[in-house]
Amino acid sequence: MREADQDFYAYAVLEDVRAYAEINDVDPQDAFAGMVLEQLASEGLTEDAEVVRFKDHGVEVSGYGVATDDAVLDLFVTNYSPRADDGWKVNRSDIEAAFRRLENFLARSLSGSLARKGPSSELTGMIERVVDAYGRVDKIRFVYITNARSVLREPLSALTFQGRDIVLDVWDLRRLANWNASGSSAEPIVAEFPAGLPCLGTPTTTEDYSVFLTIVPGLDLAELYSRHGARLLERNVRAFLQVRGSVNAGIQRTLREHPERFLAYNNGIAATASRVDLETDESGQRVIRRLHNLQIVNGGQTTASIQYAKRTTDISRVQVQMKLTVVSPDQLEEIVPKISAYSNTQNRVTASDLRANAGYHVDVERIMRTLWAPPGPAHDSDTHWFYERARGQYATALAAEMTRSKQKIFKTINPADQKITKSDLAKFEMSWRMRPQQVSLGAEKNFTLFSEFIEEQPPLVDKEYCQHLVAKGILFRQADKLVFQQKFGGYKANIVTYTIAKLVHATGGRVNLDRIWREQRLSPAIAEAVSELAPLVQKVIVSPPGAGNVGEWAKKDGCWDAVRDIDWTPPPQLEAELTMVDRYPNDVDALQQSAVGDWEDLAAWGAESGYFDAGQRNIVRDVAHALSDGNTPAGRQLRAASLLMEIARKSGFRPTREDR
Repeated sequence: MREADQDFYAYAVLEDVRAYAEINDVDPQDAFAGMVLEQLASEGLTEDAEVVRFKDHGVEVSGYGVATDDAVLDLFVTNYSPRADDGWKVNRSDIEAAFRRLENFLARSLSGSLARKGPSSELTGMIERVVDAYGRVDKIRFVYITNARSVLREPLSALTFQGRDIVLDVWDLRRLANWNASGSSAEPIVAEFPAGLPCLGTPTTTEDYSVFLTIVPGLDLAELYSRHGARLLERNVRAFLQVRGSVNAGIQRTLREHPERFLAYNNGIAATASRVDLETDESGQRVIRRLHNLQIVNGGQTTASIQYAKRTTDISRVQVQMKLTVVSPDQLEEIVPKISAYSNTQNRVTASDLRANAGYHVDVERIMRTLWAPPGPAHDSDTHWFYERARGQYATALAAEMTRSKQKIFKTINPADQKITKSDLAKFEMSWRMRPQQVSLGAEKNFTLFSEFIEEQPPLVDKEYCQHLVAKGILFRQADKLVFQQKFGGYKANIVTYTIAKLVHATGGRVNLDRIWREQRLSPAIAEAVSELAPLVQKVIVSPPGAGNVGEWAKKDGCWDAVRDIDWTPPPQLEAELTMVDRYPNDVDALQQSAVGDWEDLAAWGAESGYFDAGQRNIVRDVAHALSDGNTPAGRQLRAASLLMEIARKSGFRPTREDR
């Protein structure tokens, strides 16, 4: 990347940090850490990343991430300065000192000597997760991130901790800028095969692609997955596996009992690359030495399972067949997703899981670009809310304005604090749809589940939908500020999404989104309700059953059950401004999340407790029968059953969930 482009990016980072800090009501250091960790997580460079900044004598940490499959534990330390000049640099000693402070954090966490900050502290939760993961993960990675330019010329010396190798990763301004310029693609993976992979190429090729067939040693595949993690998987397959995946028992059995037969029993993997480096070995056989921009588009479960088995099983005799499609770089974005979709149509990952909702995001982007928001407290003229469908779109659009005066006009019309990413959109929507436990899973997993949701129930994306989307964003972001002001000491993100979900539940979804859109702010009654609800929600979140981990508790259905059962009703001032809405869509949504047994239990409870008469019990049984037949009950019947479930819950009813 040219120096001029890096300079532009350096100033763009300062703008983004200021906007992030304003939106989330945090200081610039927290804003930078939150911004970069969200970006890394959204591209699969880390998983389940959480920002928890702590600094003490000789100790510093900015956050952590633990992979779903226990492959890697990431510990982050960030270094931000509100400078964009070329003189803002870090050298080897600066970076090594930061890694030593991170090492001290890990050592003191494991020894138990690190001071605990109280039962509700996010620091305590981070220490518990790190200690729990340390003994299970294959790899530990220390990641240093800064908006300075690094003058590091040689790789850092390997770090060994308690006999384990620590991977050291440095992200400076140049690397961040190059990554941002790549748009929707992460840093390309280059796979080396020193021994060469004997291959068979197609007899003819086209300008768009060529195909090779080869056999990959299981050890090489495991090493690739260990080094690159979920980044090796094409994004939608990666996200699908993170949410639904588990280590395949059949694959594990073959690897353990008959590794030499794996090639015969397993269908292998399908992969794509932008370039293949071929050589001819001494026997005259054509072999693959190097693959550029490697992505696995089918066989993610196979790859992850082989890497998992390597912990306890000798996989030296495992061989995996690979179909490799080499796609020209300018066709990657168009062809690779289709290869991914079509190659997965006969497996558990169906085409509907793979980019089938792309049209939704295109429609949101198209309407948002032309949708003018009225003036509000933050901006005194009409503006756009900028939907960033792909990473870096805002910066690219800003850079396209060639003069400073035009860039100033662009930022006035498209304020940085009104940028909405895909992860933001999913967070706003799923909080409103009362799935805070899903939002608490993290940005990428929540986005994947949201994608499945809109695939099953595609919304009508029109002007009104986008106006309401913005209103939900205003609700979320202003609730975030109101929760921050209460200084709970941790778990703000969980408290915010649960507070919004409880508000929607308690009001029956009747919050006036049209009014929020018109005024570009919350009404005093809604703001007061959020401030009143937040302490009640916080008490539930920081009180997991059996003194368990707070962060993990917030991801469970039981946490939402407990928050939903908080005894709170809208005060008269709020009730007076609530709108009348059709409850049927919300009831259908809730019904589809429930189990047949929940309604059977409800009918039995109504009879035993005497709360329901015969007619009410019949209504509940009819809903159970309709669900068991795969049908949706009639609207009147469904509404009546939903009210009975709500009444029963308030009276102490809980479905028995054993064996379900």
